[in-house]
Amino acid sequence: MPALQTTYPLNQDAGFPGMHADMAEWDARTRTATAAINFGVPVQRNGAEGCQTLASGGEYIGIAGVRRVTNASGDGYAAGDNVPVADEGCFFVLADAAIAVGAALNFNTASGRWTTAATSGTVIAVPQSEAETAASGAGAIFKVRLRRIPS
Repeated sequence: MPALQTTYPLNQDAGFPGMHADMAEWDARTRTATAAINFGVPVQRNGAEGCQTLASGGEYIGIAGVRRVTNASGDGYAAGDNVPVADEGCFFVLADAAIAVGAALNFNTASGRWTTAATSGTVIAVPQSEAETAASGAGAIFKVRLRRIPS
């Protein structure tokens, strides 16, 4: 069997989308993906036990965390996969633009990234989420802190 990787960078990335960012308390429930879901994006209910990427008008229930890579592409869940939907904790995610520490966050459904832009048809509010670290610009990885919403 040929080697999958033969060279290694000097410095590893701090993390990747959906990965736990620290050892603080976190909480997640398992749901079944009803469509493809990228790691680290907000999700909404879809049926009694299903979930899908957050869309306009959807009920935010948490973000798609990562417990293990489940497919060959390694960047998300396929329909039918079990998804750990986290509603509390600190996770790595991707920024849509520069973001300051402590900023309240929204999700841009057009880019699939987190933003501080005002809500609109494609930018959806994500309650109780804030930037734990700053993001330097589009595509930068940063930490989002999720705070549980009492129900």
